[in-house]
Amino acid sequence: MAKMRIYTVHIKPDAKNPYEAPIFIEEAFNWWAFIFRGFWALYNRLWLWAAILIALEIALQVLVIRGVIPAFTALFVRLGIQLLIGFHANDLRRAKLRKQGYITSDIVTGDNLVGAEQRFFERYYPSHRFKTSTPAVVMPTTSHIHMPG
Repeated sequence: MAKMRIYTVHIKPDAKNPYEAPIFIEEAFNWWAFIFRGFWALYNRLWLWAAILIALEIALQVLVIRGVIPAFTALFVRLGIQLLIGFHANDLRRAKLRKQGYITSDIVTGDNLVGAEQRFFERYYPSHRFKTSTPAVVMPTTSHIHMPG
């Protein structure tokens, strides 16, 4: 049995068609942010967080080189930072979207991102149901999607 995932759906209400390009963010631990920290923040254009994470990394390295803290302690501090970023990364992305004028439109579930997207669009375009036998599992093709236009 597949694990059900939860996604928040963000739209820009002042767009011509706000539901045309929604942004889905999973409510889960972010492994990419956990592993790549500063690079992840740069990739997601979280400039302030990227600067903070890189500055923390440099400060930790300087403290170890000067002998202020042992390398073992720095390792635990880095692990703590990684865990915090991994747990809060998607919240940071949501905050950035809020600053850009996006609103949280919905919360959807699915076995994966495609299933969650399908459920979202079925809810907002009910007259154009997707024609699949198991909507949360089967990846739709463009021939199955009928958007109003």
